[in-house]
Formats: sequence, C-alpha cells, structure tokens
Amino acid sequence: MSFLGDAKATKGDGAEKIAYDDNNFKDLLNSLGMAAYRKDKDKLRRITAVCSSHLLSCDQALQLVKLTKGCNIDVAVICYGSLTDKQNFAKTVISSFQWDEEKKEAAEKIKAKYGESI
Repeated sequence: MSFLGDAKATKGDGAEKIAYDDNNFKDLLNSLGMAAYRKDKDKLRRITAVCSSHLLSCDQALQLVKLTKGCNIDVAVICYGSLTDKQNFAKTVISSFQWDEEKKEAAEKIKAKYGESI
C-alpha cells in the first residue's frame, strides 16, 4: 500500500535544511513508536515533516525504513530527498529490502520523483 499521494516530501519554505542530530533522531524514533503514530499514514506524515526541514544520513533513513514495515518503500522514497550521503543509499537502504520487487519498486519511485537512478 502506498501513501505517497497523501504525504509528499517537500523542501519546506526554501530555508536551508539542517542535519538531524543523534539525540533528536532518537527522540523521533521513540515518538514514532508511541500510540499516536500507530497508523502508517501518521508515521509518513511525521517523517515527511522531518525530511522537509532536516538532512538525514542513510543510516538514519534505514532506521526509519525498518520502523515502518507497512510503508517502508514510501519512507525510503521520502527520505531519499533529504540524504547527505546518497551514494550509500543502495547499499544501505535498498539492500535492506527482503524482496527484489521491493528494491525495484523503490528504485522506480525514486527515479520518478527525483529523476535520479540508484
């Protein structure tokens, strides 16, 4: 199931994005595990908000993908636009998908959304 139509990653108001530090990222992971974010749609909305104003590493994106099994492909696509180390995305995030179909779908969605091949 895809929720990208409901939660598109943006660049916010044009202000420069800042890196998401480890302490704030741990707080984000903890908050996404709480009851308020039980639905995938709610998690996507929060992750989209974070990605609109912050930069993430591939390791951080991987943690978000693992946390959101019901919408992990969409999370990977949303996070891709905010990565500081896109060169590591395929080996870090895409390789974490169990099925080749998931890997292909994520790559196709990234190509469609960002015009970049991974």
